[in-house]
Amino acid sequence: MLSTHMNRWLGRARRVLLTWEAFCAGVVILAIEVSGPLNKRDVDDILWVLLLPLLFLFGCTVIRFPHMPLTQVFIEQSLRTATWLRSRLALSLGLDFHPRRSNCLPPFHTLRRSWIALAFAAVALLPAQGILREVLAACRVTGLYTVYTLALCLLWTFLLASIVVQGAATFFGILEFVRARLQLEGATRVFVTSAAFVAIGAVLIVLDASAPQGEGLQRCVAALAFACLLPRVVRIAEPPRGPWLNIALGLGGRAHTVRLADLIRDGYQVAVLEAFVVVIALAPVAGSASADIFPATDTLLRLFGWTSVWLYTGGVLLAIGEFSRRRRLYDPAFDRSRVLWSVPGPEASALERERQVIEDAGWRLVIEDRLPAPDDADLLAGMPAGLLPPGQVPLAQVPPSLFLLSDDPGAVLAQVDERDKARRTRAAIERLVTSMRPRMGDRGEGTFLVPHCWLVVGLTRDDDRGSVDRTPAMSFGQSFQAVLGTRLRRFFHEVASRSGVDVLYVEDAVTPQQLGDVLEVLFDRHIQRASPGLIGEQDFVGVQGVRIVLHEVDPEVDGLDGLEDIDAHVTRNAISRARIMIISRDRRDGDDDDDGPPIEGESNDDWLRASLGNMFPRVAPTTG
Repeated sequence: MLSTHMNRWLGRARRVLLTWEAFCAGVVILAIEVSGPLNKRDVDDILWVLLLPLLFLFGCTVIRFPHMPLTQVFIEQSLRTATWLRSRLALSLGLDFHPRRSNCLPPFHTLRRSWIALAFAAVALLPAQGILREVLAACRVTGLYTVYTLALCLLWTFLLASIVVQGAATFFGILEFVRARLQLEGATRVFVTSAAFVAIGAVLIVLDASAPQGEGLQRCVAALAFACLLPRVVRIAEPPRGPWLNIALGLGGRAHTVRLADLIRDGYQVAVLEAFVVVIALAPVAGSASADIFPATDTLLRLFGWTSVWLYTGGVLLAIGEFSRRRRLYDPAFDRSRVLWSVPGPEASALERERQVIEDAGWRLVIEDRLPAPDDADLLAGMPAGLLPPGQVPLAQVPPSLFLLSDDPGAVLAQVDERDKARRTRAAIERLVTSMRPRMGDRGEGTFLVPHCWLVVGLTRDDDRGSVDRTPAMSFGQSFQAVLGTRLRRFFHEVASRSGVDVLYVEDAVTPQQLGDVLEVLFDRHIQRASPGLIGEQDFVGVQGVRIVLHEVDPEVDGLDGLEDIDAHVTRNAISRARIMIISRDRRDGDDDDDGPPIEGESNDDWLRASLGNMFPRVAPTTG
C-alpha cells in the first residue's frame, strides 16, 4: 500500500516537474540566486521584483493552462481556498426594533478576537521593533534570495495597494465633506477638495521631515498608537431607542449577529492595529546593520504609515463627526427641540415678552423676517399686520392668545402641533402611496411603509411572495426624507413607539383613503391619550373595508436552514425583530380567491420573512 502511494506521488511529481515550465522556473531561480546577492540595496532588486509577476502574467496569458501544471496547481489551490472560505460565510441583514430584548442568536466575535490578537502581537513586537526587516535582511544570501525576492514582492504589493486605497478614501472623504458642509458643486468642489488633499499631504510631510534623522517613523508609531485608543474615546452617535441594523455572519449556516456600530468599531480596530503592526515590524532601528539596505521599502513604509495616521485619526474624526451630525439632524429616533416661529410684528412683541414662559413649556422661540420652511419650525405664531404669504404656509398658524392665556401653554401648543403634524403626515403619505401604487389587479402583494426608520430610505415592495431567492427589491419613489422631512418623521416615530407598531405592510388592494383612515386612528389615539398602551386590532374596528393583523417577527433561533448545502452568498433575512401591522383588504365576504396575509393566530411566517428579506437588505441612512 505504501509503495503504491509512493509511486503515485512520484508519478505526479514527474508530470509537474519534468516540464518546460519547471525548467524555465529553475532558470529564473538560478539567475536570482546568482545575481541577487551582488545587490547592495533593495533598489537594485526592483528588476526582479517587477520581472517575477510580469513573467507569471505573461505565461498565464500566452500559454494554455494544461501546459503549465505548476501554475495550474497554484491557481486551482487558490480557487479552492477561496471557495472554502466563501462556503463558510452566510450573510444576513435585519432591523431590530427592540434591541433591549435578549437576542436569540449568538453574537459574532470574530473581528473582536482578531483585534485582540493583533493587540497582543503589537505589544509583543514593541520591544522587537524591526524584526521583519531583520528577517528580510537575513534572507539576502545565496540559497534564500528567491524567498527574499518573493517576500519583497508581496510586501511592496501590500504597501502600494494600501497607499492607493487610503489615498482614495481620504480624497473621496474630503469630497463628500465639502459637498455636505460647504454646499459646493462642480469644479469648485473638486478644486477645494484637491487643495485640502494637498494641504494634508504637506502637513504629513512636514511631520515626517521635521523629525531628527531616523525618527520620522517613530512619530508615526506614536500617532498610530493614539489611533488605536480612539474607539474608546470617540463613539458614533447612536439613538437612545432603536431600530438597530443587525448583521449576521454565519459559519456552516448558523448566524452570529452583530450590531452595525460594533462591526464598524471592531473593523476599525483591526485595520488600525494591522497598520500599527506592519509599521513596527518594518521600522528601522538606530545602529542596525539593515538600516541602509532598504531605502525603497522605507519610502513606501513612510507613505503607508502617514496615510494610515491621517485616515485613522483626522479622517475618522471627520467621518464620525459628520455622521453624528447628520444622524442627530435627520434620524427620527433623536429628540428634536420644538420651534415656535414668528415674524416681526405686533404679535411677535407679545411673544418676546413671554419668551421665558414659552421656553419653560419646552419650546424654542425664533423671530425672523422670513417665513419658515417645513423643517425649520413646528408652528407659526401669527402674521405681521398687512403681510400676506405668497402661498399657502405649510405650518399651522396659531394666535398667541390661544396659548399665552392658558394655564398650561405647553399642552395647548403640543396639541395644536400634533394635530397639524397628523394632518400633514396623512396627506403626504397618501400622496406618496397614490403616486407609487401599482396599476395591476389584487394579487395579494403589498408595500412596506417605515417612514420613522432612518435606515430605510423609502417604500419597498413585496413583489413575489413565492420567490425567496429573487433579487431583493430596492426602495422606489421619493424618499421619506423628501416627502415628510425630519419633523414629520419624528412625529411618526413618536406615534409608532407609543403604539408599539414597528413596520406597516399595506396590501395593494387597500386604497390610499383607507390607509389614511388607519393612520388617523393611530394619530388620534396618540394625541388624545396621555399614555396609551400597545395598540390592538380591536382599535380599528370602525375602519371600513380593511382588516388589521398585528404580527410579531422574531429572529430564527435555529440559524439559517439549508445555507450549509447551497451557495453561501444567498441572503436571507433571519435576524429581524419587529411588530408588524398588516393592513389588508377585508376578505371575509369570500369574494376573492387570494388567501392574503395570515389571519390572527396562524403561524404562517414564510411569506412575511421572504417579504422582509426584500426590504431590509436594501437599507441605507438618509443624508438629507
